Amino acid sequence: MDENNAAVGNGAPPEQGGHGTGRVREPEGWLAQAIVRESSEAIVVADPEGIIQVWNGGAERMFGHTADEAVGRSLDLIIPEKLRERHGKGYRHTMATGLTRYGDTLLGVPATHRDGHRLSIEFSVALLRDATGRIAGISAIMREVTERRTTEKELRTRLAHLERQLSQTSPA
Repeated sequence: MDENNAAVGNGAPPEQGGHGTGRVREPEGWLAQAIVRESSEAIVVADPEGIIQVWNGGAERMFGHTADEAVGRSLDLIIPEKLRERHGKGYRHTMATGLTRYGDTLLGVPATHRDGHRLSIEFSVALLRDATGRIAGISAIMREVTERRTTEKELRTRLAHLERQLSQTSPA
């Protein structure tokens, strides 16, 4: 297999003893771009100030903004107004400390579509560091779960109603 068609491996180049390190060899630039571009999930990358740098087709479909409309704008574009202050505080803390509670956790939050309707999304984040180790930004991979959340809420409401009915009809 030639260098351009090499599969993503399990470690560093052979001269660095990559076997068993748990590291994945850096993909070619075109491969990383193709993964982001073709992903059905929304992939958004923001710089340390919260300015959108990458906005893929999944993000366009989920949030209704084209990449041309989103790149260069604040993440506030998709954050409900009442949550922006809280989000900004947490974002600044993460950028300053390099620590996030959400790096290995799937987080569910509300978001805002271009037309103003509310979405339920789940996402995970990764802090992005440059070659010197300095935080260069954060990436988020997001999936819309509005329909599932609505169904779950309806089921919980129905279950609570049925439990109340049952407790009212059961002998004490």
